Amino acid sequence: MVPDATVQGNPRGIFDRSTRGARTEAVDFEVEAGRVIFFAETVGETDPIHLDREAARAAGYPDVVAPATFAIVIDLEAGRLIEKRGGMGGLTLINSDFRRLLHGEERYDYGGLVFAGDVLTVQTDVVGFEDKKGGALEFAHLRTLISHPVRGPLVTITRSVLHRLG
Repeated sequence: MVPDATVQGNPRGIFDRSTRGARTEAVDFEVEAGRVIFFAETVGETDPIHLDREAARAAGYPDVVAPATFAIVIDLEAGRLIEKRGGMGGLTLINSDFRRLLHGEERYDYGGLVFAGDVLTVQTDVVGFEDKKGGALEFAHLRTLISHPVRGPLVTITRSVLHRLG
C-alpha cells in the first residue's frame, strides 16, 4: 500500500489528492501491425516475430508480437484517446503540471503477449500520493491495466510520477 499524505496534503503541492481511488474511463486501443513494427525497429529489436507477420505466424502467433516495452505506447495513446473524447487521462486527472512533472519508478507485470490486431481495454487507477524531502517532492502513484476481452489482463503498469516543488 502506498502511504498517503494528510487529507490537506502538502500546502505547496500541485497534485489533486482528492482523486485518490479515482479511475479513468476505460478506453479501447487497437494494436496496429505498422506501429508494432515501427516501435520494434526503433528500439533495436531483431527477433523477426516483432518485425514480420509471416515470421510471427510461422512461430505459432496470430500476428506480429509487440515487444514488451510497447505497453508504454498503449498507455500513452490510451490517455490521448480519452482526452480527445473530452475525458481526462491519468496524468490530467491528478492535475499534473507538465512543466514540473518528473518520472519516478515504473514496473511492468506481464500476464500475456500483445499481438497486432488485438483490441485492448486500458484503464488507470489513482493509487495514492505521498511527500518526501520535507514536502519538497510530491509523488503520485498510478496503476494501469491493459487487458484483452478473452485472454484477460496482459500488462499491469505501476508507476510513480513526481513534482519537484519550490
